Amino acid sequence: MRSLAALTVLCLALVPSCKKGESGPTSPAPAQTSSYAMCGGQKLAAGSPPPQSGPVSVQLAPAFLDQMSACRPEQGFPADLLAKAGDGVINAKGDCEFASIGVSCHYHAGSEFITSSTTQQTQGQGELHCIVPSADPKSPSVYGGHVVCSGASTPAAGGPHGHEIAAGAACSAEILSRVSSCQAFRCCDDGTLTNPIADLVREGRNDVRPDFRICNDTLPIDCALLAPLTPHDANSPALGGVGAPVFNGGRAP
Repeated sequence: MRSLAALTVLCLALVPSCKKGESGPTSPAPAQTSSYAMCGGQKLAAGSPPPQSGPVSVQLAPAFLDQMSACRPEQGFPADLLAKAGDGVINAKGDCEFASIGVSCHYHAGSEFITSSTTQQTQGQGELHCIVPSADPKSPSVYGGHVVCSGASTPAAGGPHGHEIAAGAACSAEILSRVSSCQAFRCCDDGTLTNPIADLVREGRNDVRPDFRICNDTLPIDCALLAPLTPHDANSPALGGVGAPVFNGGRAP
């Protein structure tokens, strides 16, 4: 039987890849796959699904909440970000921006991720979204859920009205805490922004493909937290697209 040393010498003589620091041919790394199914939209025609990245011409988000997968427990709002977040500042769009962690939050004046049986907007219910960046700037994670004002929601005296933008005003990190309090998220990946797809195509933003983590349950929130934020329109294709606002986040009309 040949000794291990002899075999090693033979290998070095006949097979260059045996030399120290080298290795033989390797298989290519497998293509990265999404953790969850692609967001399916609400009025998406049957056919071949679009690619997982790059620009699309179909509305993939919002999707139907009851047709999204239940997220795994580890898919909750990142605890490390929550621990590092201080209060934010209202940016030029009227969103709450937490610059220290790269996260921004906004709310919609109605619901977008509805269930497949929903036939109309729910009065007094909006939807909060917090955008968390990832290594791919075109694929952030969006955590959110339906929100209703807890208790009486009296507009703050002298606060912003309607769609006024209170740029530079402070906004509370408690907004992030409300999103993170969700006990059961539903997930879909590689969606689109929730603005109408025609707008996204025209503005060149149809290549942003977020992964959505939307709470299965409605979250009560002190709407004084939302008052500094400017509401976004709610786009729910199954309900006819952008509709009249049904939620003002505690703002005066």
